[in-house]
Formats: sequence, C-alpha cells, structure tokens
Amino acid sequence: MKTMSRLIAVPLSFMLAVGPVWGATAAFCGKVTAVKPATAKQKNTLTHFTVKIDYYDYISRGKFGRQSKVGESIDQQVLKLGSVCVINGRMVNAATFSKAIRPGLWGYFYETTWLDLQTTPDFQWGEVVAVGKDTFTLRIHRTHKSIHLETNPPVEVKVPFDASVSFRLEDKPTDAATALRPGNWVQIHEPRPQMIALWNADTAYDPAEQQPVEQGKRGLANDLSCRAVLGNVETKTPDQVLDLSAQVTCDRWLKGKKETLTLNAKKTSFILDGKLAPPKIAAKAGRQAVLCHYRSEKVPHKILVRSKDDTVRGTIIAMNESTLRLAGPGGATQITIDQDTQFQLDGLPTNWKAVAKKGGDVVIYPKRGRTIIAFAP
Repeated sequence: MKTMSRLIAVPLSFMLAVGPVWGATAAFCGKVTAVKPATAKQKNTLTHFTVKIDYYDYISRGKFGRQSKVGESIDQQVLKLGSVCVINGRMVNAATFSKAIRPGLWGYFYETTWLDLQTTPDFQWGEVVAVGKDTFTLRIHRTHKSIHLETNPPVEVKVPFDASVSFRLEDKPTDAATALRPGNWVQIHEPRPQMIALWNADTAYDPAEQQPVEQGKRGLANDLSCRAVLGNVETKTPDQVLDLSAQVTCDRWLKGKKETLTLNAKKTSFILDGKLAPPKIAAKAGRQAVLCHYRSEKVPHKILVRSKDDTVRGTIIAMNESTLRLAGPGGATQITIDQDTQFQLDGLPTNWKAVAKKGGDVVIYPKRGRTIIAFAP
C-alpha cells in the first residue's frame, strides 16, 4: 500500500514532462496519406508521416488496441538514428527515405524502427481457397494477430479472370490452373505502364545510422541489420504468420563483409514484397532479404523478403528519349522507352533527362496488363 501511495503522489506535471513510462508497439501495413517535416526541436527526427492502416501486425499504442479497425490512421516518424529504411527492397539511408516518402505510396512500418516503403502500385494479396471456370475465391487477411482478429476478420472475395489476364508462378509464366490452385497465395496486379527507376550511390544505406548492438535501446534498430540472401529456413509452424520461431540459414553482408551463418529467431515474421506472409510462402532459398534487428537482439525480429520479378536491372551505358542501353549480368541490353513511361530518381518522380544525366543502378519495370502472380507452398 505504501508503494501504491507513492505512485499516486507523483505530480501529473512530472508525468507529462517525461512522457509515458510504459512501452507500446505499432506494426502495420498501409497507405501513406500525409507527410510533414520535423520541427527544429526534434533533433533525431527527419520526417513525420501518416498511414491509413489496411493490415494489423500488432498495435498497442493509445487508442489502437483490441477494437482498432482497418481504415484508421496513425502517425509515424523517420529517425536519423535508429530507423532501418528500405525502398522497393533496397536499403537506403534515412535522408533518402525522408525525401522519397509521399502520399499515395504504401508499405510495411514497424514503429520508427523498420520502414519498408514501395514506390510501385499496390496489389491485392491473399490465399486462394476455391477456383471456378472464370472466377476464384481469394481470402484476404486484415490481421493474423489474435487480439485484432475479432474486429478485423479475413474476408473472402470472388475475383474474375479471363484470357486477357497473365499468370505467373513467381517469375515464370504459367497458366490459370497452376497459378490458382487452392493453397497458393497470389498477388493481383492491375495494369501498369513501363517504369524506369534510377538509384545513385549516395542513397546507400549507412550502418552508422543504427545503434551499436551492444548499446541497443528500445524502439531503435541496431547495426546488425543488413542485406541477406535466404538459404534454408526451418520452422515447426510454416503456416503461422506472426511471432514464429525459425532457424534461418543465410548469406549476409554485414558492413560490406559477406558471411554465411545460421540464426535461431525466437519471434520473427516474414514480409514478402511489403505484405505479411507465412514462411511456407515467403521463406524460399535464393530470395533477397533484409534482416531487421533491434534493441540488443542478435537475431532478426522481422525479415523483409523480395520475390523474383520481371524487372531488368543494370547500369546505364547510354540513354536518350526513346532508348536506354544498359549493362547487366547477361551483357548489354537495349530497352525501348514508351511514351507514357514513368521515371523515378532515388524514389522520386522525375523525367528521362534527369535519369540520363545520373549514374547508378537502373531498374526497369516492364509495361504489363492485369497480372496474377502466384506463390506455391
């Protein structure tokens, strides 16, 4: 009772000054609706942004408890120290991320710690539960967390398809029967124009922006966060999406040095192309990944994974208004530039002249019609 009396006697002004003494978690997928710069007093903050939530990983902050519904908005920040920033699977520094983030983009965000932004169009994501002659049933998950499930149960929708739809099994063309087998998970992409994105060397991720693992603090990523390529992944719960134990063998590039190691993650999750997915779908050997470490943890808490796609990648040799010649792993390639091509420079919209003037890595997203990409267990 004496202890309780002392707690009650703490002045309210003191509590307001120091802020809450308990922790809170905010992890979710959604669409960015607003962005604004930090104030001069916020020494470790670069940018504030607001996200309209469409999937709950887990939120315990403020009003966002058990009864929180998809469609609510939440404010986040980009930190100078402690935010691992990723755009389209590429690790970038916090300044690059802060310049690139804008309303209309979408992604996965874990507090201020891991920020996984996408500058390509959003897509529908779910598991195939039944298929008919010209429609299939897709189960769309709004959460996999038990406390959010009652308020945000999965929904099943009928999705039409016809001969004009292209089907792929990840990066390989396939037919509707193969792609739409019950148990597969699918991405449903609407038609898109050709996109050409250039990345300069000065956008590169800087591990010095992370807390040293030995000094890790709550809410901050640590400097074990790095790029990796997945090898073997073993888990006793391959259908589980959140907070699963997994043994992950991978090649990782930590501060520029490659090493192969096996990590025993106690409570991890896999995010595939910006969407939460079970390891039986996401954790395939050979996929590019980002290992997300926080506090003083030496095993990743989240693993961001990229699927193999239809992009063409390389470095620019020459470029004009109608053609782009690039050097890639398979040699030189010439790409015809469409009249409606969308250009991006370091994640921001631009024109072909700005891309042509700059060196760096170029990524070409081919023009395509409605496309359904399947991922088999």
